[in-house]
Amino acid sequence: MTTPEAAVSELLGRIDQLARWIDTQRSRIGEPTELLRLVNDVERLRIDAAGISSALRSLPSPQRHFVAVSDVPYDPNLWLGADDEGVGGQPPYGQTSRAGNESDWRNRRT
Repeated sequence: MTTPEAAVSELLGRIDQLARWIDTQRSRIGEPTELLRLVNDVERLRIDAAGISSALRSLPSPQRHFVAVSDVPYDPNLWLGADDEGVGGQPPYGQTSRAGNESDWRNRRT
């Protein structure tokens, strides 16, 4: 993931790239009105990018919250009667599936 500071730095690099391209075109075709407007636009982009950069510096840094997870196994009784959602249709804990049998856990009405 790109940090906001890196994104602004990349933006400034792209603005500089655009400014160089405009300078190249000015030397090739002169200074038509459209190109002069682009020069002005590039300057405004630099000003806005600097404003974004200073706004990012004034933001508080995000706090990371850590949650401790115990390595001790959970009590299996916690899971008794729980459905096995998303495991491909496994029967409930402690029951076996007998395909074609009326006692099949999938055919039970509750």
